Amino acid sequence: MEPPVLFRNNRVATLIVSSLCCLLMTCSNKPVIQVNENDAALQQRGQLLYYHDEPFTGNSYRLFSNGKPARKTAYRNGLQDGLLQSWYPNGAREQLRYFTAGQKTGVHRGWWPNGRAKFEYFFENDEHNGTAKEWFSDGILYRYFHYNMGHEEGLEQMWWADGTVRANYIVKNGQQYGLIGRKLCRNVAAPKTKGILK
Repeated sequence: MEPPVLFRNNRVATLIVSSLCCLLMTCSNKPVIQVNENDAALQQRGQLLYYHDEPFTGNSYRLFSNGKPARKTAYRNGLQDGLLQSWYPNGAREQLRYFTAGQKTGVHRGWWPNGRAKFEYFFENDEHNGTAKEWFSDGILYRYFHYNMGHEEGLEQMWWADGTVRANYIVKNGQQYGLIGRKLCRNVAAPKTKGILK
């Protein structure tokens, strides 16, 4: 008699075991270290942040003079890893950014002081990947671009503050087609002629 088969698919079993391991590792009762950015024991050395000469794991933070939080950044083994948040002096949210082992990842969002959206970017492995949107402070869309692993691809659009089109082009195979929105500045010399023109 054969033993019962619990999982017919090894991928499912691997996923369940991996999920359980991650859950057990994150359920630690160890408190997260909170360190002010002005602490002299925090030192940036190249790409790594050190605390008391060890790669820093915890949260660094900065406060405004009024005592309200200005920024909070998560680190693991000296690299940004997790959430970076920042605020305006009045307490309004300024931005949310995500990192994995020092690389930008996921959705990054920012807001103007009036609370309106300022930007929304998507990252994968530290590269723009997906749509990138930016707005003027009054809520009018300024830029709508598409990226594929750091390279523009597809329809790209920009507008002036009054809503008129600034750029409207397509990128296909690295080539731009359409209204680029750049002013080409170059000197054009008059053609050389023989004799005097009459």
